[in-house]
Amino acid sequence: MNKLFLVLLAFIAWSTNIYAQNKILFVTSNQDFYGSTTISASNHFGEIIEPYEVFIQAGYQVDFISPKGGAIPIGYLNTSDSLQKKYLYDAWFMDKLEHTLKPTEIIAENYVAIFYSGGGAAMFGVAEDTTIQKIARNIYHRNGVISTICHGTAGIAYLKDENGKSLYAGKRITGYPDKFENTEMDYYKAFPFSIDQAIHKNEGNFIYSEKAGDGFHLVDGRFVTGQDPSSATQVAVEVVKMLKHHFKNPNGIVKTDSEQVTETLLHYIEGTANGQPERLQKAFHPSFNLYTVATDSLWIRSGEQYISNVQVGEKTNRIGKIISIDIEKDAAIAKAEILIPNVRLFTDYFLLLKYGGAWKIVHKSYSWRDLIPMEGK
Repeated sequence: MNKLFLVLLAFIAWSTNIYAQNKILFVTSNQDFYGSTTISASNHFGEIIEPYEVFIQAGYQVDFISPKGGAIPIGYLNTSDSLQKKYLYDAWFMDKLEHTLKPTEIIAENYVAIFYSGGGAAMFGVAEDTTIQKIARNIYHRNGVISTICHGTAGIAYLKDENGKSLYAGKRITGYPDKFENTEMDYYKAFPFSIDQAIHKNEGNFIYSEKAGDGFHLVDGRFVTGQDPSSATQVAVEVVKMLKHHFKNPNGIVKTDSEQVTETLLHYIEGTANGQPERLQKAFHPSFNLYTVATDSLWIRSGEQYISNVQVGEKTNRIGKIISIDIEKDAAIAKAEILIPNVRLFTDYFLLLKYGGAWKIVHKSYSWRDLIPMEGK
């Protein structure tokens, strides 16, 4: 085998690892009812969006799978919660839950962590899915993290290595315990197994807090597990800390696609706010246009016009925040919010493409709403 071929193989393995550094896989369930009962079951919305928010803000991409793919039932909604409301009215995010991927569509090597969300639906269809088991096993064997929350811990009930030995033998694992279940109710009687007992049977050390609702979670090796919804954010934070430690860019030189897209978006956001037209030129494709609707008419402005309105060194009171980034090979879509306190809140949607080794914004559509005084403070 010649040296050039060996170098090529090493580069492919290295570049695959770089790409994988920013993807986390969420496991959900398609189950609509508790077993054969008529009692509705669902995935816990809060246990999905709270970790999702942490991962996205940390620069990770998230994909969703379910045993059958497609739409999943969601429940345990709290519309007075600002984060839940944000995602419930985010059409792009809700579309991801309407079109979850099938396990057979997943390439495990593209992910650094797998997260099993909870809700009663998580008790059904996930644990016994051998393809999901294989995905989790492959992620773990590549130095990845396995994380669960609440009833989502049921998903790892049968998780073993290639030799049939538990992946978490002797490790401390938590989830929603029988102690807090109403074991006399029909919903519980429909469960295919007890989480406590299943983890013990698979050689894990099941531990829980007697208090409940106290954010109890455990980190043991590369397993991060939470007892109930109160630990959703903490579990995600621990996963991020672990990933930042285990997956670092070689020599700190090459940036991942997610980092590059973020940098391009910040050139736009910060370049406008701080009077830096040279940063806008870095962010925009030369033929870039901006689109919006005003008085029921389409308004188109060129990137050249936009940049000409930004005066060097002239700062404006604009506060920008990246909401989401989704990347597929050399194409990406992103969403950001730009706040002008007490004046206006813009919502921006971007299309970015990678060419010549760099990511550029090629399209921006946006909308806005006027703010009443003091709103946004």
